[in-house]
Amino acid sequence: MLYTTKQDGQRGLSLRHTASDKTLNISFLTPKLLWRARNTSLRREALARAAGLKNNTHPRLVDATAGLGQDSFILAALGFEIILIERSPIIHQQLAIALQQAAAQPDTAAIVQRMHLIHADARDYLPTLAPPANIIFLDPMFPARQKSALPKLAMRQFHDIVGDDVDANELLDVALACATDRVVVKRPRLATALSHCSPNFSQKGSSCRFDVYLKI
Repeated sequence: MLYTTKQDGQRGLSLRHTASDKTLNISFLTPKLLWRARNTSLRREALARAAGLKNNTHPRLVDATAGLGQDSFILAALGFEIILIERSPIIHQQLAIALQQAAAQPDTAAIVQRMHLIHADARDYLPTLAPPANIIFLDPMFPARQKSALPKLAMRQFHDIVGDDVDANELLDVALACATDRVVVKRPRLATALSHCSPNFSQKGSSCRFDVYLKI
């Protein structure tokens, strides 16, 4: 087994690499993420702009590839309810424990109450939502970059666990069929569009971009 699980106090459940002893931890209580949550705004967050989010609105948001959960956490910190779908049983277990621990902390309890975790394959789950999702967010895992400047350690470890999302194009097709408003896809800044399907527009950042596919 490449990774083993280990309870790591208030930081959540860690995955320890059996060979290198490196750990992967999912937590919503890290100083960096808490600072970001406290200092975020709709205008500052590229994902929020890409999703077309506005104050005092209540869209049905779905993160169909929950992963480490950080993007969903920030959207929840902005006041939005969000459904997180994660199909990896290992990552789902880590997310569930991270949410439980954040729910016990006064600074994060209200935020994670707006995050609703589902263990499922999004391709199967999205068509069952009633009412359907207004906005669906996709952040598929892509093949590891073959270059000297490797991705961040946490993302390399996450890639070790979940592998490549070889069905990402299929998931985009499902999301486009199910969303009523738009689909937002997170991509490396210089990567081609998912499924080579041109978005209506993109919100660009320093290291990534959000491709937006409008339904209305």
